[in-house]
Amino acid sequence: MYLAAQRVVAPKSKQTGINAFLYAHGGRRWHVPPSDIPDRDPGRLERKSIVVKPPGNRVRSYLDIIAPDDLKAEELQRRLMAFLRRMQGSPFPWEAVEGPCLFRIGMDAELAKAGWSREVAALAVAGAELLAR
Repeated sequence: MYLAAQRVVAPKSKQTGINAFLYAHGGRRWHVPPSDIPDRDPGRLERKSIVVKPPGNRVRSYLDIIAPDDLKAEELQRRLMAFLRRMQGSPFPWEAVEGPCLFRIGMDAELAKAGWSREVAALAVAGAELLAR
C-alpha cells in the first residue's frame, strides 16, 4: 500500500485541510520497501478523502507510508510509533525504513513549531480513516 496524507492550503481561498489517498499494489509482497513505490508505481487508487479540491494547492505537511497491502493495522501503528521515536529531535523531513515499511514525514517550520506531534497525529488519523473503510 501507499498511503499519502497531506495538509494543503488553496492559494486563493486560503482553505486548508487534509487530503488523503490510499493506493494498493495487487497482492505484491515484500520484506523491504520497493524503491519504485510511490515515485514510479503509486499503485491502484482504492480510496481518497478530498477536503481541499486540487489542483494548485500548497502542501504544508505530509505523511507517506509504504507498506505491504496485507499488513495488520496494529503492526503498522507499532512500526509508525517506532519510526517517530527514532526520528524525534531530527530536522524535517524525516524518512526511514521500519521492517517492510517506509515512512516519510515533512512539514513547514510554522506547523513544526506549533507542535509537530499534533500535526503527525492529524495526518495519521486521516490515513487511518481510509484504512478503516
